[in-house]
Amino acid sequence: MAVIFLDLYGVLADSRKMESLYNERMAAILHRRHGGSLETWRRLQDESYVWYQAEGRKLDERPGEDREGDAWVSAVQRLNAGQVLWIFERAGLPEPEDALGYSEALEAETVREIDALYPDARPALHALVTQGHRLLLSTNANRANAESALIGGGVRDLFDGLAMLETARAKKDRPYYWRRAFALAGTRPDEAVVVDDVVRFLSPAAELGARCIQLLRPGLRHRVIRADDPPTAFPVIPDLTALTDLVR
Repeated sequence: MAVIFLDLYGVLADSRKMESLYNERMAAILHRRHGGSLETWRRLQDESYVWYQAEGRKLDERPGEDREGDAWVSAVQRLNAGQVLWIFERAGLPEPEDALGYSEALEAETVREIDALYPDARPALHALVTQGHRLLLSTNANRANAESALIGGGVRDLFDGLAMLETARAKKDRPYYWRRAFALAGTRPDEAVVVDDVVRFLSPAAELGARCIQLLRPGLRHRVIRADDPPTAFPVIPDLTALTDLVR
């Protein structure tokens, strides 16, 4: 039986559904806590997300050594705290004493009540566990988002571990990430199956010896294939049902 690493957004969960429900729910939480206009909180949340994405792209342009280990974790945590400060400044509120702690608690409260899993995800995960495979999440997200998304989808108990910001301490385009992920699982790369929708996240795992599979859901190819992405060299499946057949 295999140790299977499953990507979160694009493989298990629909990022479009998550983003829509996330922004609405977070605005409602901030409105409940701090008053004011719900519409204003919606606008600030939407605008802060645009800012967050732009700042995240800047982080991705850093040299490789700055995208691994403590340097990377600290950079992402500063960005997450910065989004809260960005919102509070424009809302005219005093900034929270612990912006990072506030950010992570707000993220967890928001995401753990959202079920954004694709319809095939839950039955496929149960089938994989029944077949005897061990499941681990592989994501670039932090615990507040990643674990909460599994809780919201009702599948957290099916996963043996989470390779994420706090544990893998890099992005998935780095061999550093995958070495830590395999160590976290207590497995050799050649005993692992890695499923992702993005080639550049699969390539380092494949180079270390893992069996890699690209999942490209119909209608989403334009979202995951970038102009600078290499052509896929991996088997391609359309959903997680196909994965259960492939690893049976």
